[in-house]
Amino acid sequence: MALTRQKIIDTALEILRSYGLADLSMRRLARDLGVQPGALYWHVKNKQELLVALAGRILEPVKVGHAGGDPDGAVRRSAQDLRGALLAVRDGSDVVSLAQALAPESFTPVHGMTALLAESGLSELHARWGAKSLTHYILGAVAEEQARAELARSGLLEPGPDSDADGEAFLFGVNTLLEGLQMHRSR
Repeated sequence: MALTRQKIIDTALEILRSYGLADLSMRRLARDLGVQPGALYWHVKNKQELLVALAGRILEPVKVGHAGGDPDGAVRRSAQDLRGALLAVRDGSDVVSLAQALAPESFTPVHGMTALLAESGLSELHARWGAKSLTHYILGAVAEEQARAELARSGLLEPGPDSDADGEAFLFGVNTLLEGLQMHRSR
């Protein structure tokens, strides 16, 4: 089978899911694909470009959309969908955080949340800042969940009593941020 950009991204995602970000190197990827490392660079410019592509793949299932007159409800669902997509891939939050720093314009869930927050009555500036705050919260909360899970897998941490309530705690944080944003809505 010929080497393609899609095959590179698929294999990188397999490495990420199985071993995590620390084990995803261009050399490892080339070895798993059975090619020389230089062959990868015909399809991806560098590891940073690969990470942005991986973030796009991780976030593919997330659809930020309107919820029939309830923008806050749509933001809540989008936040939960983002959390689910990030948790589905080992170190997903780290990959998406790096990709957001490398190419913020490619992070489409932020754009969707910005539009929903603007629809809820926030100014364009406050909607953008609100979406950014929500995104930082989501990425940070998931990064902590994934770090705890990794430590538990390694035997360095016992699963905590709150691990079953992570989803509820996450939604509490999203609701708290949305409530705080209400004071900035146009009246």
